[in-house]
Order: sequence, then C-alpha cells, then structure tokens
Amino acid sequence: PEPLAVIDQFGADALRAYLINSPVLRAEPLRFSEEGVKEVVRTVLLPLWNTFSFFTTYAEADEIGLSDLADAPPPSERPALDRWILSMLQSLVTEVRHQMDGYYLYSVVPPTLGFIDHLTNWYVRRSRRRFWRSRGEDESDKLAAFATLYEVLITFSEVLAPVLPFITEKIYQTLVASCDPQAAPSIHLRDFPQPQSDLIDGTLEEGMGLARTVVRLTHGLRKQHHLRVRQPLNTLTVNLTGRRAKEALAGLSDLVLDELNVRSMQIISGEQTAVELSAKPDFRRLGPRLGPRTPEVARAIQGLGKLEIQRLLDGETLHLANTEITIEDVVVRRRAPEGTAIAVEDDLTVTLDISLTDELRIEGAAREIIARLQQLRRERGLAVTDRIAVTWDSSDPVVIAALQVHGKTIAAEILATSWARAAGDTALKAGSHSLAVTMRGAPRPTGID
Repeated sequence: PEPLAVIDQFGADALRAYLINSPVLRAEPLRFSEEGVKEVVRTVLLPLWNTFSFFTTYAEADEIGLSDLADAPPPSERPALDRWILSMLQSLVTEVRHQMDGYYLYSVVPPTLGFIDHLTNWYVRRSRRRFWRSRGEDESDKLAAFATLYEVLITFSEVLAPVLPFITEKIYQTLVASCDPQAAPSIHLRDFPQPQSDLIDGTLEEGMGLARTVVRLTHGLRKQHHLRVRQPLNTLTVNLTGRRAKEALAGLSDLVLDELNVRSMQIISGEQTAVELSAKPDFRRLGPRLGPRTPEVARAIQGLGKLEIQRLLDGETLHLANTEITIEDVVVRRRAPEGTAIAVEDDLTVTLDISLTDELRIEGAAREIIARLQQLRRERGLAVTDRIAVTWDSSDPVVIAALQVHGKTIAAEILATSWARAAGDTALKAGSHSLAVTMRGAPRPTGID
C-alpha cells in the first residue's frame, strides 16, 4: 500500500515499530501486512497510551505534582508490587541495551511487548485502588504508586524512544519538559537509560511470575466451572515441588487472594499434596528401552503409592524391578477431592474449593451490585471523582441481604455519600438478581478532597 496512507491510518510510530520488528532488519524478505501494523497499535501503542492517560487523569484529579512525587517513599520501602515493576523495568533496560549494543534491533521489540503486558495487565490493574484513594487516606502508599508509575513511564519512554519517537516525545513533554524547566527540551536529547542494578530483585521477579501462573490457572478453573471472579470462594491450595521457593509466593499471598477473590491460600510441598495421585507406565517410552521386561516394570509402577509418585514429581529417580525410573517413564493422574477443582502445570498444582455457602453467595451478589452501579455511573456521565446519593429497593432476598450486610462497602466503592432504602426508578440486573435504584449527584462532603 501507499506508505503515506498507512501512516495516516495507523501513525508513523506503528509503521516504524512494525518494520523494526520484521525480517527486513535481518536482511530477509518481508511480505508487508497492514494487519501487522494494526497489531502494533493494539499491543503496543494503545496500552502505552492508555497507561499514560490513566496516570495523568488521576494525577490531575488529585493535583499530584513533582514535589508530591519527591515525598514518596524510596523504592526499597515501597510495596512488593512497586518493587517488582521497577525490577522488571531495569531488567528490560539491561536486555534492550545488550541487544542495541550488538545492533540486533529486531530483538528490541519482543521484550518491550512482554513488559507492556506486565505493566498494564498486572501492575496498573492491581494498583487501581491505590490511585483511587482520596488524599490523606494512606498517603504514603498512594504517593508510592504515583511515583512508581511516573518513573516507569519516563524510563520506559526513554527505552522506546528510538523505536516510537513520537508517542514517547508526547509523554515526555507532558510529564517532564512541561513540569521541569531544567529538563532537556526533548526526550531525544537525553541519554539512553543505564540499568540500575540495585533495583533488580531476581527472587521477587521469580515469585511474581509464580504468582501470575497461579492466578492464570485458577482463573481457568473458575471459567471451567462457571464461577465469575466476583463470586468469592473459600480456599485455594498451591502445591509446589522442592524446586520452587514457598517463601517467594507466600510473600505475595495477599495480592494473589485479592486478584482471585479467594479468602485464604495454603501453600504446601509435594508430600502434602491435596489431590489423589496414581501412576501408570508410559509404554511408548518403556517398551523400546526394556523390551520383554516391560510388563514386570509396568506392574511395579502401577503399585506406586502417593509418596513415591511425589518423589518422582520432585525429580528423584526410583529403582523398581532392577530398573531406574524417572518422571518421564510414567503418566501421573490426579483426582480432585469432592467439591474441589484442580489444574496442573509442570511442577505446580492448584486446588480450588468451589463449594458455595449462603455467606459467599451474598458477598458475590454485593460485588455484582457494585459492578452494575459503577456501570450506571458511567452511563450517567459522572466523572471518576463525583460523589453521588443512592436510594435502592428490591424484593430479592439475596439482594436485600447483600445491600444490608455490605451496604457501607458498596457505598464506599461507588463514592456514595448517601445510601438509603426507598423506591428506585432504574431497574438493574446483577447476575441473576434484580434491584431498582435512584442515583443523583451529591456535593463532596466537607473535609474530603
């Protein structure tokens, strides 16, 4: 296609990043695809711009300035989530500098894609409440979140500037040049960032990677059993082998539980496995190796107990019928206890309690109501900081119980300064339940920014 038409439709940054990430830079043929340029917009430009917009929206709403960011706790004293994203950023700087020093420009874009996923789909999403808090309410944590995201946006823009010169310049002009008269007039006049090795924490990066794997597997179980994330559940058991550090995951348990909406998490080692194990021989592997001795060894494998199977899973070798057997020689079957569901990936097993009590159902209804009222706020054109007054009514016993038991929590989440039961004029559906509400704007209460 005509190059200027592609630039007009997708932007010069998208076209530039697409070509830098293409076989052309390896002196190989490229079948040009406008869909490929569009994919750069979807996976790189939009997530980066949305994160920048998220930061500026809440910084302006709370009148956060550079002096406020300077009052934030130092990185070493910030929550684990902040220290993790700063560590991932510095690891990215190290990797990109290595690739650029070798002029492997085509190897620059892939690691940045991974970092954008970490930034948008984990850090920002898990930190939203910290940005939403009113000033004066846990001020140090709020400022730590703002300072961390600010530092990430600036350094990440410096890393991306050679690849995406225009969007990174816009971010720099807004967050740096317009605020600091001593700053360089352009991001392209700044030095490329040097990695800060003191901010890199390999153990924390490994632990957060493990936490995200647990989250992914558990979300899959929820989807498989039609349990929405807003429905709280009682317990999650994570089974790790000896090769995984329980401490790394235990330190992030609150983060995992909040993401999964589960009340408690138990981390156990292999010999404490919460699932039933059985083993059968892998004849495709044993047959060619053992020949006529295969049936004898197969019977020995079928007679293995749970502890012996777990030893295989932990990487040990067993001697059965004068033969060395490893985990590659067997097929392990897992069966979940009644009322639970399991998922397995490599040496990690998660067991989720999927049974529901009345208390859990009521809390789940409350979370559905919060989501529906937040949607109604958006439909009414209310700003993210607007306070509202709400009246509600319902004949659904679960809804009534949810609004009575969790009314204060619901009101706080939707910024309602007035919350009372009365006839409502708007019918809402919250999952399988129904209620009627009236929502109107309300003045900010005295003393709240």
